[in-house]
Amino acid sequence: MPSSISKVQCRKLRALLAKGRIVSFYSYLADHGYYYACWAAGDVDSADAGLRGGSVPGLSQETALRLTETELVKIREAMASAYLSALEAQLTQGDPITRDVTAEETAAFHGDVFRSHFLGLKDWTLYQPFEQQEKAGGIEAVERYWQTVLRTSAQLSARALARSAALLQAA
Repeated sequence: MPSSISKVQCRKLRALLAKGRIVSFYSYLADHGYYYACWAAGDVDSADAGLRGGSVPGLSQETALRLTETELVKIREAMASAYLSALEAQLTQGDPITRDVTAEETAAFHGDVFRSHFLGLKDWTLYQPFEQQEKAGGIEAVERYWQTVLRTSAQLSARALARSAALLQAA
């Protein structure tokens, strides 16, 4: 279960985004147990390393290759802001954020960001899996699938960090 995030912390996260510090934004949330941030951080880190392709969370590599670096940066920024907005929707009457985004929330903000940048849901890597899960078992199946994706992503991120730390110590 992720750590709770207060309104004050959200303002600090917004400030990171305003400064273009997207990796720091996702890293902070990942460090606090937000699995979507683990998934997104891997994509954004690859972009910062100068790699094209999966540089926007959930954007298909084929679509990313058609876009300019400027377009990718704008979409990356919009996606991080939309993710934070989805989390902030939990802030009610002083209550902190206590959970990560659901499959439905994720689909909604990816769809909004993609449409605003003249992309379609078919440009989203999770469009087909979500659609297939919904046909097979309804919205509940989509959510179970999504939670599995998030947990797997977090585990992979943790393993990658451990390997990186081990390599640094060995050097």
